[in-house]
Amino acid sequence: MTRRKRLRGSGEQLLEVVRSVRRRWRTRQLVQGGAIVLGAGFVVFFLSTFGIDRLRFDDRAVLAFRIVLWTALAGLTVWFLIRPLLRRVSDAQVALYLEEHEPSLKSAFLAAVEKADAGEDEGGLDARLLDVAMYRARRIERGRRVERARLRTSSAWLGGVGSAVLLTLVFGPAFQGTAGSLLFSPWKTADAANPYSIAVEPGDVLIARGSDQLISAYPQGFETDEVELAVRRGDAEIWDRYAMVPGETDATFEILLFDLDEPADYTVSSEGVSSPVYRIDVADLPFVDRIDLEYRFPSYTGLAPRTVEDGGDIAVLRGTEVRLRIAPTIASSGARLIIEGDPEMAPVEPVDGVFEATLTVERETFYRIEFAGPDGRFVVGSPDYLVEPLDDQPPSVTIVEPGRDTRPSSIAELYVEVEAEDDFGLGVVSLNYSINGGEEQTVQIHGTSRGGSKDVSGGHTFFLEEFGLEPGDVVSYYARAVDLAAGGRGEATSDIYFAEIRPFDQSYRQAEQGGGGGGGGGAGMNGELSRQQRQIVAATFRLVRDGEEFDEAELSENLATLTLLQGRLREQVEELIGQMQQRGVAADPTFQTVFEELPQAVAAMREAETHLGERSLDDALSPEQRALRHLQRAEAAFRDVQVQMGGGGLPNFMVVGLPDKAVAESRERVRSALTALGLALPPVRITVNLAPADVLKEGSHFDLPIALGLLI
Repeated sequence: MTRRKRLRGSGEQLLEVVRSVRRRWRTRQLVQGGAIVLGAGFVVFFLSTFGIDRLRFDDRAVLAFRIVLWTALAGLTVWFLIRPLLRRVSDAQVALYLEEHEPSLKSAFLAAVEKADAGEDEGGLDARLLDVAMYRARRIERGRRVERARLRTSSAWLGGVGSAVLLTLVFGPAFQGTAGSLLFSPWKTADAANPYSIAVEPGDVLIARGSDQLISAYPQGFETDEVELAVRRGDAEIWDRYAMVPGETDATFEILLFDLDEPADYTVSSEGVSSPVYRIDVADLPFVDRIDLEYRFPSYTGLAPRTVEDGGDIAVLRGTEVRLRIAPTIASSGARLIIEGDPEMAPVEPVDGVFEATLTVERETFYRIEFAGPDGRFVVGSPDYLVEPLDDQPPSVTIVEPGRDTRPSSIAELYVEVEAEDDFGLGVVSLNYSINGGEEQTVQIHGTSRGGSKDVSGGHTFFLEEFGLEPGDVVSYYARAVDLAAGGRGEATSDIYFAEIRPFDQSYRQAEQGGGGGGGGGAGMNGELSRQQRQIVAATFRLVRDGEEFDEAELSENLATLTLLQGRLREQVEELIGQMQQRGVAADPTFQTVFEELPQAVAAMREAETHLGERSLDDALSPEQRALRHLQRAEAAFRDVQVQMGGGGLPNFMVVGLPDKAVAESRERVRSALTALGLALPPVRITVNLAPADVLKEGSHFDLPIALGLLI
């Protein structure tokens, strides 16, 4: 009895191993089938949504893809999920499956399972067989090791497919959700969920017989380049098709149907999407026969009213009052003026069988006329007319005479001629000038507050002797024009010009013709320094005038460049002053004016740099012009030295009766002084019998013009 119980106990354990392996096998089949059903089903789902989208949610397409999707899902579920579950697997098949995947079991396991299933007691041999089979089953973890790897692989496939499906649903195309809702909701109609449509204006409409009608289409949910209008007129059975043209705004298409004298049906289609069929009914209704426009310009222009007969579109100066005189094709009891964007309708008054209305042009818009029909309802009586305001453009102003920088003498007469023009009328034209960067003065050339001229030409003569100018002084001037727009909004400024005062004697002209300063003009004292400073003043003036044309980055870059140029010029002048001090030129009375003016120029430049760095362009102009004046005065004084030297460098004199050593020392002292200013000794040899030797002694003071006349 004990042996029989032990035999049955081993058999039950062995059969439990078989059942455990069968359950794990079925679980793997379910997981594996689920991955296949999910992946293949989603592919069919995605292709179905894509097909519905490409066919623009057509009712027949939605029905066809519903059938395809549900059939595919049912087939996949039956084949890969239900069929494996319905399959009967015997204990012997499981045992054979185990032996195939675990060779260590050999054939003993299958035989033991068969004995356990039979429940027979054949003696000690059966017990031994069951014990061996159970022992070997325990070594392979009761069969769990057989399905472990495959179950993990199937689970990984299911997780991967599920993740891919989830990501596609979340980040996939928009049509996926819309079409998917139709596929899984059979009670929904395609029209209710269709994201693609074409909005049409005006839809159903009643118009006057023989009038025109604008049709506008707005594709929604998709982009297209081709939109087609189909029209069926009257009782005709044929639809006439016309290509619509792009409108002024994006994704808008328009077409104008002319001379509609009978009812018509129409629809719009594109890319497989069609609008509903709308109807245009015609009746004997009033329509615009003629519109006369009277323009009453703003008072500041001084322009007389102007009439445009048989007009419509309005393009006129902003602020103009437009009076409309509207004549209908047939008598109407009333009319109204509809202005787009204006909730209030402009009043329209009947006058002798026509209607009169007034509008003021302030913004770009459209207007149309509506008339009262026979039943009292207002109907559209005109197309949409454009209202476009024209801005008063700023004037232009130039200086035509002399139109360049000049160098008059201090007693000359400087004539300046100005020309200005404007599209609607000039208000004030003036000539603004400043002497040596001082306070700005104004000379009015033209001025009016009403009905000004569109172009003005005038001039002014400066009598320079009245200003008490000296050589090197500078007169800067420019022209300014303001139009008649309210508040003087339109303003223009010419370029700035300079008049440099020069000496007027004959010796100065000879020095000019001689080329000046033998060795290159005194390191810029030939006019190069003042020329650079004039360019800086002109550049600053243009930045003040045209500052609004630059963005913040461009303005900052221009200011930095201008500040850098002013700083470099200042350093150049400071270097020149240092050379003069180092070589003793500053102590010579001949160069006293030069040495006095240059430091003042440096101080003015430094002040200008400060204002430029603070972005105060207006404040920088005055010190810039003062620096220009000091530079020009220094250059004028330097030219005087050249004149005293005969218009060139220092002649190479032969000294008679003077020791050679004294000659060499004096010559070297003068050479050093002139080298500081860029002069050199030309190869001229003159012999003069004059020798005031005491003047040439080392350390003694002497006047440079006298030294230049000595026999060195």
